[in-house]
Amino acid sequence: MQIRTRISLLSAIVTIVVAAAITFAALQREVLIDKRYSNQIIADQLILWNKIKDGLIDEMEDLVWLLQENRSLLNALESENLVEIQRVGNKINEELESEPAVDRVDLILPDSSLVYSSQTAVFPSSIISNAVIEDVLESEIPVRGVGNDKQRNTALVYGTPIYGDDGSVLALGVLGLDISRALVEFEEVNFASVVIVNRRGRVLAATGENLWDRYSDLIDISEANNLQTIEDEGRYFSVIVLPQTAELGGLVGRLLNIREVTELVTRQQQISQRTLLVAVVFLALAVFGVYLYMAHAFAPLVEGVSVLSALSKGDLRARIERNTGNDEVGMIANAVNVFHNNLLTIQRIRRSRERQYGRQQRYIFREMQGLADTLDGDERDELLTELQELGDLVEQKAGVRSRQTDVVKAEDSAQGEQGSDSLAMLAQAFQGMSNRVQNQHQRLRDALATKEALIALRNELNIATRVQQSLLPPNVELSSAYKIWGGMWPAKEVGGDFYDFFPLDDHRLAIAIADVSGKGVPAALFTVMARTMLHASAAFLNSPGKALSVINNFLESNNDEGLFVTVFYGILDIQTGKFRYANGGHNPPIILDSKGARSLETTSGMVLAMFRNILYKDTEIDLEPDARLIMLTDGIPEAFNAEEEAFGDDRLLKTIEALPENSTPEEDVEFIVSTVNKFVGDAPQFDDIA
Repeated sequence: MQIRTRISLLSAIVTIVVAAAITFAALQREVLIDKRYSNQIIADQLILWNKIKDGLIDEMEDLVWLLQENRSLLNALESENLVEIQRVGNKINEELESEPAVDRVDLILPDSSLVYSSQTAVFPSSIISNAVIEDVLESEIPVRGVGNDKQRNTALVYGTPIYGDDGSVLALGVLGLDISRALVEFEEVNFASVVIVNRRGRVLAATGENLWDRYSDLIDISEANNLQTIEDEGRYFSVIVLPQTAELGGLVGRLLNIREVTELVTRQQQISQRTLLVAVVFLALAVFGVYLYMAHAFAPLVEGVSVLSALSKGDLRARIERNTGNDEVGMIANAVNVFHNNLLTIQRIRRSRERQYGRQQRYIFREMQGLADTLDGDERDELLTELQELGDLVEQKAGVRSRQTDVVKAEDSAQGEQGSDSLAMLAQAFQGMSNRVQNQHQRLRDALATKEALIALRNELNIATRVQQSLLPPNVELSSAYKIWGGMWPAKEVGGDFYDFFPLDDHRLAIAIADVSGKGVPAALFTVMARTMLHASAAFLNSPGKALSVINNFLESNNDEGLFVTVFYGILDIQTGKFRYANGGHNPPIILDSKGARSLETTSGMVLAMFRNILYKDTEIDLEPDARLIMLTDGIPEAFNAEEEAFGDDRLLKTIEALPENSTPEEDVEFIVSTVNKFVGDAPQFDDIA
């Protein structure tokens, strides 16, 4: 490289580095300005959104007197007359239809049950969660915010306690307004499309042109409080992602403000392009000016060596055409011409080799392309790295060949053949790598198919879990004297334990608990058979023992898997307190009364589904007032901790004796289960628990 070229190149590099540094600083400053602008915009949008919500909720608060001062409603709530509550609630809802601030009315009793809702639904649900209801009824402080029901209706909510004449809380009155009303006002202020989506991207409410359905794939809602700009087919949109949680209902979602900013972005791009063009032109002119100055300054030096320099670089047009003599100058001229002829020969050989190398390199390129197309992700990057190393080796050999053409050597032809052989070996190696990677790719596809099948099976097990839980009876209050509550915790997705209770008539209640051998799907299916037969037998057999005999014969005849089930089944008369029961191999229940905690005296009985024509005897006891009867499966006494120590019957009796007085059945169950969990610690659950 000539001195003038090095100096020109150095000047150009310095100029480019300075320009790049200035450009980088400007870009960083622009990024900081954009971030500060985005934060301010997001803060303003949050303030505006909260102001709109608070204003609409304030309007609902002004109408709450229609619930608190309605004498007909207060009388109906005090008498717990459900028909009258429905009638008065419908009348209040008709009065509120003329008020744009309210479009929904809910009435919730102190036990958190929804007694009235103006929302039309097959199974109406409250627009605020049970936890919020309990907090409001306990603190007697009105609540306001955003709520949602099980039908995913999202609304602005104002809820307040309704008091009776004696100052007691009769119910929780809830006024609601569909959140789309707030979205409309938000849209009118921002001149943008507004939409609320949940965490999965499902639209909960929207206004105007729903741009989310069109551009949802381009919008990132994983994080809130961010400003995005998306592009689709030449159109640009500004997207503000704000957090929107239904604090009264548990829903977590996002509030999106989508506005088209194509014109603004286009103007910004035009300004940036023009600025870049001016900078590039200025830089090119500066470099060119430096080069012209250096060429003029070094012209006398270049003139003397131009011919030899051209020949040394392969420019065969630089030839001495004049006649040469026999003196020293003529000998130099003849030597230069001989050198020129030798360079022509070398050039022909080099071009022939380059054509051969070109064909081989194109073949290698095709193999590289085939390898890259068969892989994804890390495997592709790894393979491309290996091929790049091979490519560098080829380039290195090509550089050696290029330098060899500058000097004529006797062994040049032999070295060219060696270079050709090395490229052929590389091509063969690439072919082997191609076959290996393609086989590996096929194995990965097979593994992916296996994974997809596993995911499908897991989804089916989740469905089975929900189905099994739905078969369990709802926990209800039988009467003022008797309360019942149950729970089931399978060791796997589905289990073989179950419990059931259902009324036989207006004063008798059938109660059963069972444990099928084994765990998982086979045991769960067997529980469905046993439960179905229990309902069928209890409907026409008043004796628990006879009912177990019928169930046993049916299960034994339909038991191809060799399973068995233990069952404890009894009938409680809630008027007299008499409890008649029979036991089919199940661990006895625990009774807690004035005599303390002890196992219930049970009749002997074989497990079900093993042998036909087994007779089961009935036993009857009288339950004392305030007595507690705890039915459970062996998953509790056989629960093991990390030291493989069982919970055991003794700990179970002590735990039941420690139950708090005047506690509810639900609290008793939670106390027992929590005690077992503390004992087990981090050890895995060994068996189903019911």
